[in-house]
Amino acid sequence: MKVLHILNGDATAEAFAESNILGNADQTDRMVWREAMSEGPVSADVQSVHELWRIRRAWHNVTDDAPSEYDQRVVQAFEKLAVPTDYDEIYLWFEHDLFCQINLVFLLAQLAQQPLGTTKIKQVSVDSFPGEPFFKGMGQLNGAQLATLFLQADALTRHDLEVAGAVWNAYASPEPLAIQQLLETDFGRLRFLRNALILHLQRFPFTENNLNLIEHMLTATLMEGPMPEASLIGRFLQQDRDYGITDLSVGETIRQLNGKLWEYTEAGVSLTEAGADVIAGRRVLNPVERWLGGYYQTPDSPYRWDRELEKLIEL
Repeated sequence: MKVLHILNGDATAEAFAESNILGNADQTDRMVWREAMSEGPVSADVQSVHELWRIRRAWHNVTDDAPSEYDQRVVQAFEKLAVPTDYDEIYLWFEHDLFCQINLVFLLAQLAQQPLGTTKIKQVSVDSFPGEPFFKGMGQLNGAQLATLFLQADALTRHDLEVAGAVWNAYASPEPLAIQQLLETDFGRLRFLRNALILHLQRFPFTENNLNLIEHMLTATLMEGPMPEASLIGRFLQQDRDYGITDLSVGETIRQLNGKLWEYTEAGVSLTEAGADVIAGRRVLNPVERWLGGYYQTPDSPYRWDRELEKLIEL
């Protein structure tokens, strides 16, 4: 039996290598997924995945004359999925957070477009582990612990793959409300996907002050007092179990709001008077320009997360 394991990052890959899951190396292949489809631009309006790689290369500032590292780490790895029927089973190891769930639906959406024959698609997807009270991801576990998760793998159905395809097309489209409309979908065995999509929608500005959930979390920490950027990033990463974003992404968010909510001082990142006014509801901040899936948010974007209605609305 020939098997492919798709792992959600290098931390998981290290523990995976220590496990006995691989078995017969001649019949088992491994792919480490190193893209972050939850960050930056994506598009459903592409004729092929090669056009998507071009969009991603540009966002990662990969130049045409030096694309080799990106291609080796992402594109060449993805090519293992070119013919899924080369494998009897394909396992996808992805966690509950937004980062992993968007990567998962992207990969499943690609598989859904391919003839699968008798190939079985399975997921290893968890949001907790016994003995790990603050579980954030499989990279925390050792090889023996990963082996126990392997025994709990879920076989995905054609319905699950079709749902993943619909979610990816909605996420990668320029119409944010398309995701909102999918929240009542039967997500089948993709049990963490609905909550992840809500977390994505909460990256849009909230109606009351135009800050999103991540910005609210950062601001709440700064209300304790100034602190170095590295400490602010560390505090966020300690608190976050849902987004799964990296220190680089958190740092980018902090810098995007420099001079608007906070500023860099000798004491570190400090909440400004204007920032305090935004939190108190005395002032409204214009939305920050950023990519949210296939939608490019600008200061006059009309989409807001309404906390009372618990949904994304268009003003």
